[in-house]
Amino acid sequence: MSTTCIGKLWVVTSFAASIASAVGYYFPYWLEGFYIHESGLRHPMYFGVFRRCSYPQLREDGNVAIVDECGRYTTFEDIPSLYWQISTITVGIGACLSLLLSLTAVVTLCVSDIITVRVARLTGVVQLFAGLLLGGGLAVYPNGWDTIQVRQACGGTSGVYQLGGCSLCWAFYLTAAGAGVTMFCSSLVCHAYKNKVNNRASTYSV
Repeated sequence: MSTTCIGKLWVVTSFAASIASAVGYYFPYWLEGFYIHESGLRHPMYFGVFRRCSYPQLREDGNVAIVDECGRYTTFEDIPSLYWQISTITVGIGACLSLLLSLTAVVTLCVSDIITVRVARLTGVVQLFAGLLLGGGLAVYPNGWDTIQVRQACGGTSGVYQLGGCSLCWAFYLTAAGAGVTMFCSSLVCHAYKNKVNNRASTYSV
C-alpha cells in the first residue's frame, strides 16, 4: 500500500493532521477574551482546555495586576469546567492516537508490503475513532463558556455556545482542521490498499 499514490497521500495527510491536532491541543489559544482595566486598557486573555494565558491577580495593596504568562492549571481539578476536563481527555487521547498512527504511516514509506487488508481496516477504524474523539472534544468545549473566568474575559455575556465578547482563536481552528483531516484520512487506507491489489491483479491477468 505504501507504494501507491493514494498510500503516499494518506501518509502525508495523516502526518500533517496529527501535527495540527497536537499543536492545537497544546497551545492555549482556543478562546480569546479581554480583561478591561480600570484605566480602560484592554488586556488580551486566552483559554485552552488545560492551559491559559494572562490572568488577573489581586495584589496585597488591593490592586489587580495582569500576570502576562502562559501555563497549565496546577491540577486537573483546577480546570474551571467539567466540560473542559472532558475535552482535555478526549482531545488528548485523539491527538495521541492520531500521532501514533501517522508515525506508523511514515514507516510504510520505507518498508514495503507492511500493511495487509486486516491491518488497513484496523488502521482506518482506529483513525476514525481518533478523529471522532478530537471532534467530540471540540464540540464539548463550548459548554464551559459559562464559567466565571470566561465570563470575566467575555464582558459577562458569554454562555454555553455563546461567545459573548470573546472570539475563537487559531489553536481551536487548527485542532478542528486536524480532526476533520484525520477522519478523511480514515477512508484513504482501504482505498489505497484496494488500488494496489487491483494493480497486481491486472498484472497477472496480462
